[in-house]
Amino acid sequence: MAEDGRIAVDYLARARALVPLIEAASPRIEEARAFPPDVLAALHEAHMFRLLLPRSVGGVELDLPSFVRIIEILAGGDASVAWCVAQGGGCAMGAAYVAPEIAGEIYGAPRAVVSWGPPTSGPAAHATFSTVWKN
Repeated sequence: MAEDGRIAVDYLARARALVPLIEAASPRIEEARAFPPDVLAALHEAHMFRLLLPRSVGGVELDLPSFVRIIEILAGGDASVAWCVAQGGGCAMGAAYVAPEIAGEIYGAPRAVVSWGPPTSGPAAHATFSTVWKN
């Protein structure tokens, strides 16, 4: 088996191992509209937010078919967890299109995750947020 194939199998196994925790936390996720600290820590520990991040910036740089399969596996535990991991993965791919020093600045912290959505009114600004987002 090629090295990339072994890497994919490892991350597929990591995703499967997370499902019981995610599934058990699903009511808490729904009620709080946020990831409980234990779930967020487990996702980071398993490098789920770095699957599509380029290796040059400390990511896994996983192939897309394996990434999609991982998202499907995580969705078996909680769809919102899968959506957030997919959003973070898609945004992480942008690191390949900026200067390496900029990508390193953005993703240098081991728990760095980027996501974005539709623009709001007003200028963009740099901000640091807690792990909790509520509407």
